[in-house]
Amino acid sequence: MALLPALLSAYAPPAAAAPLRAPEANLVLLEVRLGNQLLSDAVTGYEIGRDVYLPLGEMARLLTLAIRVTPGEGRASGYILNEERAFSLDVPGRVADIAGRHEELDRAQFKLLSDDIYVASKLMARWLPVDLDLDMSSLALKVKPREQLPIQARLARRERGSLPGMPGGYADPGYPRLSTPYRLVDTPFIDQTIGLATTSVGGRRQTEAAYTAYLTTDLAGMEAALYASRNRHDPDAGLRLTLGRHDPDAGLLGPLRARTALFGSVPVPGVANVSASSPTGNGAVLSNRPLNQPTSFDRHTLQGALPPGWDVELYYNDALVGFQQSRGDGKYSFEDQPLAYGPNEFRLVFHGPLGQLRVERQSFLLEQSAVPRGALYYDLAAHRDRFGHQRALAQFEWGASDWLNATGGWQRLALPDGVQRGYANLGLRSYWKGMIATVDAVHGDDGGKLAQLGLKTRLGQVSLSASRATLDRFSSEFFSPSADPVKTRDELRAEGVVAPGGSSFYPLALQVRHDRLASGTRNIDLQGRIAAYRDGIALSNTLRWQSLGGHDMADGLFQVSRRVAGIGLTGQLQYLIAPDAGLGSAALTADYYLNDGYMLNLGLTRAFHERETRLAGALNKSLGTYGLGVNAFYTNRRDYGLGVQFFMAMGWEPRAMRMTMDAQPMANMGAASVRVFLDKNLDGVMDEADEPIGGAGITVNGASYLARTNAAGLATLARLPAHQHTDIAVDPNSLDDPQWQPRTPGVRIVPRPGKVSSIDFPVGVTGEVDGTTYLYASGARRAIGDLRLEVVDSRRKVVASAVSAADGYYVITGIFPGEYFLRVQPEQLKRLGLTDTGMHVITIGKEGAVLNGRDLDVRAEDGA
Repeated sequence: MALLPALLSAYAPPAAAAPLRAPEANLVLLEVRLGNQLLSDAVTGYEIGRDVYLPLGEMARLLTLAIRVTPGEGRASGYILNEERAFSLDVPGRVADIAGRHEELDRAQFKLLSDDIYVASKLMARWLPVDLDLDMSSLALKVKPREQLPIQARLARRERGSLPGMPGGYADPGYPRLSTPYRLVDTPFIDQTIGLATTSVGGRRQTEAAYTAYLTTDLAGMEAALYASRNRHDPDAGLRLTLGRHDPDAGLLGPLRARTALFGSVPVPGVANVSASSPTGNGAVLSNRPLNQPTSFDRHTLQGALPPGWDVELYYNDALVGFQQSRGDGKYSFEDQPLAYGPNEFRLVFHGPLGQLRVERQSFLLEQSAVPRGALYYDLAAHRDRFGHQRALAQFEWGASDWLNATGGWQRLALPDGVQRGYANLGLRSYWKGMIATVDAVHGDDGGKLAQLGLKTRLGQVSLSASRATLDRFSSEFFSPSADPVKTRDELRAEGVVAPGGSSFYPLALQVRHDRLASGTRNIDLQGRIAAYRDGIALSNTLRWQSLGGHDMADGLFQVSRRVAGIGLTGQLQYLIAPDAGLGSAALTADYYLNDGYMLNLGLTRAFHERETRLAGALNKSLGTYGLGVNAFYTNRRDYGLGVQFFMAMGWEPRAMRMTMDAQPMANMGAASVRVFLDKNLDGVMDEADEPIGGAGITVNGASYLARTNAAGLATLARLPAHQHTDIAVDPNSLDDPQWQPRTPGVRIVPRPGKVSSIDFPVGVTGEVDGTTYLYASGARRAIGDLRLEVVDSRRKVVASAVSAADGYYVITGIFPGEYFLRVQPEQLKRLGLTDTGMHVITIGKEGAVLNGRDLDVRAEDGA
C-alpha cells in the first residue's frame, strides 16, 4: 500500500484588528450542514488568525433565527428562538445585548463588509444555541444545535407529514431558463503552470523546465477543452483536445435527447465484472444518462483535470478512501467506486503545489437512481488509447416498471495480454421495500460465462451489500486469464457510521472477498477501515489482509491530522503485519499561513526499507492574481533538489472588457457576469435612460454570494459548478431604496467551463396599496382579518398578494408600474360563503405610488 502524502491547509496566524485590506485575503467558501441536511454549499468566510469569521446575517437566515443585520451601520437586532431572548449588536459602539445580558465587545472579533457583519466563529457559537465544527481540510462547517432550532422543527414536521421535496435542501424556485449561446470562437480561460527545477540524485545532476496549460472555451459551436504539456523528460507530454456539449435537460441531437456528446480525447465507461472505466483516448462518447447520477448502477467513476504538481484526496462518507497525484495526461481518475444502499457522499479535496485548496462534492442516494418507468438510458462510446488499443461500448438501461429496471449491452476491449475480446451482458434491478436485488449475466465471445446475484439493503446506519458470482472459463479485466481460473466469487461489504452518542461518530467500512479457484484453492481478501473526527483531530486506520493459496499478507495505514495554534499537522504511518512485521514508511507534514497569502510547508518522510530520510520545505504564495512557490528537498543520501513554480489562471470578462487573473484554477468551472440597473423606461434593456445600481447583492442557489455590483452595476460570479442548474437572483434586501424590486425574480443558467454567462437584472420602482377589509353582518360593518387580497393584471394573473391582519388592515408592496385590479381571493370567498362588493382599479405610475385607504367590503351570501 503506497504512502499517501497529504498536504492540508491550516489556520492563519493571529491578525490585528485592522479591517481587511482586500476581500480576497484568506477568503474561504464553506459548505454548511445541519446533520445530514445541506443548508448551503457556498457560505463566505474569512480565515483570520486561529479562527474563521462567518457572516452573521447569512448564518441566521440558514438557521431560521430572527436576526436582521444592517451591514452598512454595523448593527443587528432580533431575538434568539423566542422574543424573551432579545438580541442586539452594535459593532461601532462595541456593545451587545443577548437575553438581557450586556456585553462589551472586542472589535478584533468583527469584520464589517458591505454584504454582512462577519463574526469570529467561536464568538458566534457562544451567542447562538449551536456548536460550529469547522473542518478546513474539506471546507465544511457542521452545525450542531444545543437547542432545537426552528428549521429542525420544520424538518420534523415535513418528515411526519411526508411532504414532497428534499428536507432541508434547496427548493427549486421555478426561475425561467436563460441560455448561454455557443460561439464559433471565443476567448479561452487558461490555467497555466511554468516550472524550473534542478536536482542531484545519485550524483547525477539535471535541470529541466516545464510548461502546462489547460484551456476551455467555445469553439465551432461546442465546448472545447485543451490540455497542453511541454516537458522533454515526459513521454506523455503533448496535446489533448475534447470537443462537445453537455445538457442536463437532454436537449442534444434532437430525437436522441442526449445529455452528453463528446469527441476527441474521451474515456470509455466500464461494465460490471468486465472492465473498469478507461483512461482517455481518441474517440467519441454519446449518452443520455443524467449528469447528476452515478456512471453505472452500483459504481461511480470520478474523473477530471488535475494540473501538474496537484494531488487529490477522495473521501467517501467522511472517510479517506483514495489519493492520486498529477500524471502525464493532466487528469485524475477514481474508477468504479462502490455505492452502498443509502447516502453516498463523495468529496474530492484538491491540493495545489502552491498551497491552493479546492473542494468538489457529489452526492447520490442509490435507491433513488432507478430509471423512471418507460425511460431508456443509453451510453455509447469508443476510442483508441495512446498504445493503439481499441475499446467500444454500447449499454442500455430501461425502466420496465416502477420497481424493475432491465439492463443490457455489449463491449469490446483488449485484455492485458493484448487479445481483443467482446462481451454481451444482461441484467435486472429490483427496487423493493428497502432493498435492491440484482441479477446479471455476461457472455464472452470466447465462450466464457458469468452469472451473479446481488442484494443491497440498510440496517440502521449501516449499508450492506452481498453478491455471489459463478464463472465458467470467464476472463476479463477483473478476472485475469489463468491456468487456474476463478470458479466462484463471494463478496460482502458493510459501510456505515457508528455513533455512540454526543458529538462522536466513527465512519467504518468492511469488505470481504472470497474466490474459489478451479483447483479448489481459496483466495481471501479482507479490508477494513475506521475513521474518527473529534475536537479538531482526524484519525483514520486502514487494514488489509490477504490469503492467496495459503500465503498470508497483511499491512495497514494509519493517518492523523490536527490543527493547533495556526499550524496544520499531518502524520502517516504505513506498517507491515505479515508475513513479517515491521514499518514501511512514515511521514510528518506541517503547514503554517504567513501574512499576505504566503504559506510555509515543511515535511519529513522516512522509507524504512530503503533507509532513506527526506526533508522537504516550500514557501508558497497562493492568493491574489498569481501563485508562486519555491521548494527544496534534501536526503540522508546527499540527494537534493530546488525548484520554482509559477501559476496563473486567466479569463476574459466580456462586459467589463478586462482580463481577470487568479492564483486559483478557473478553467474547469463556469462564471457569470451580472448587471443590475434601474430600468427607468421599463423596457427591460440597459440603455442611456437607465442607471446602474452599485452595491446590489447576488444569491446563487438561494445563498448569498460574496460579490456585489460595482459602480457600473456589474458583478462577476466566478467558479460556478459546470453543467449543473444554477439559480441566480438579486437580493431585494440589498437594494438601497425599499421601493426598488427586481423585475425578474431570478434566472436559471447552466454554467460551462471557460464561458461567462451574461445576465441582466432590470430593477423597477414599485408602489404599494393599503387599506382595511370589512364585513357586513347583522346590519353592522366591522373590520375582519385573515382575508387574502390579490393584485391581478388584465389577464387575471396574480402579481402581488397579502393577508389582512386581525384588525382588517393590509398592505401590499412590490407592485410594478401598470394598471391592476385589487380583489379578495375568489376561492376564499367561495369557501367562506362570502361575496364582495367589487374590485378596485389601481394604477401605479413609472415613479411608483403609495395608494392609501383602498378598503374592501365583503358580506355573507344570505345577506345576514
